[in-house]
Amino acid sequence: MATTKQTKTNYGGLLLRGTTWHMRFTIKGQTVAESTHTSNRREAERILAKRKTELVTEVVLAGKKPIKLHAALDAFAKSRAHMKSGQNCEIHIRHFKSVPDTYLDKVTDTALQNVLDTKRADGYAEGTIKLSVTYFNAMIKFIDEQGYTVRKKMKPIKANTQKVRWLTKDELKRLYAELDPASGKNPAFTENRQDNFDLARLLYETGARLTEIQDMNWSQIDLKAGTVFVNRKKGSISNTINMTAVMKEIYTRRRASETGEFVFSVKQTGAKHRTNHWINAAVKRAKLDESRGSVTLHTLRHTRACHLLQAGIGLLEVKTYLGHKTIDSTMVYVHVIEDEVMKKVVRVMDMPELAEV
Repeated sequence: MATTKQTKTNYGGLLLRGTTWHMRFTIKGQTVAESTHTSNRREAERILAKRKTELVTEVVLAGKKPIKLHAALDAFAKSRAHMKSGQNCEIHIRHFKSVPDTYLDKVTDTALQNVLDTKRADGYAEGTIKLSVTYFNAMIKFIDEQGYTVRKKMKPIKANTQKVRWLTKDELKRLYAELDPASGKNPAFTENRQDNFDLARLLYETGARLTEIQDMNWSQIDLKAGTVFVNRKKGSISNTINMTAVMKEIYTRRRASETGEFVFSVKQTGAKHRTNHWINAAVKRAKLDESRGSVTLHTLRHTRACHLLQAGIGLLEVKTYLGHKTIDSTMVYVHVIEDEVMKKVVRVMDMPELAEV
């Protein structure tokens, strides 16, 4: 019977690579090849023994097989590819590939929470994050049914009943007044104040996300035709929109002074996107009420959607304008329609011909 040659760098299932011990062994056809993350041989032996015990419990006693996170995500996405929701599933599930590719049952709550925190920081709505958790838990169920060892499901996110924070026309006017470089109210940001003002107005006018404007290049702008191609991110549908008068003024002026590829030259230098603490300062100077939710640059996208609905544009039309893939994403603004309907009912009921009844 052949035996494994034991040396200083090959010690009973442990291999020394550089200064770190790695495990490599097979039980019932299931191979483990992973790092112990230690250079101490005795500690590596303890980790090896523990891992072998776990695998025996999983494979021999429970009949389960180990699977790594990324393989599990791919298998689940493939199983949904033929469904109408297949593409949406893949978009949500791929965010979890930012987690290190360890065995699924070893993925920590902290690693998964980091994914959600990153999505929040990137401006994803709570409803979108909630759906990502739902898809992850569906993946856990699917992989478990395939006979693999899994971790517990993520804790579902409770529905957020708070309405989306958006600005009234008066609030938007006050915010613009604080950002307008002509007002001289923002001396601390003299160099960037025109960029900041232009950025804020374009976020509102286009209904775009911050990265969609910061990454916008001049090939997307057709001044002659008066159109802008918005490369929508995060699974949304890219679209071409017609320029408003404000857009036309901003793009024309910036085109006259910009010689690089991007509308905002900070991208051309290879530098990271500028920090956005200036908007927080402007919000405070404008004395905007944040008790109903924080006012951020992403609030301008919500504000555009709500103003369009107030003007009588339908939900489906707003969905198309914002590039939402499904109407579910646009439904977060439905309270605006409800409010307008109630106001309209009162106006109608107060008409003389009805008031006399």
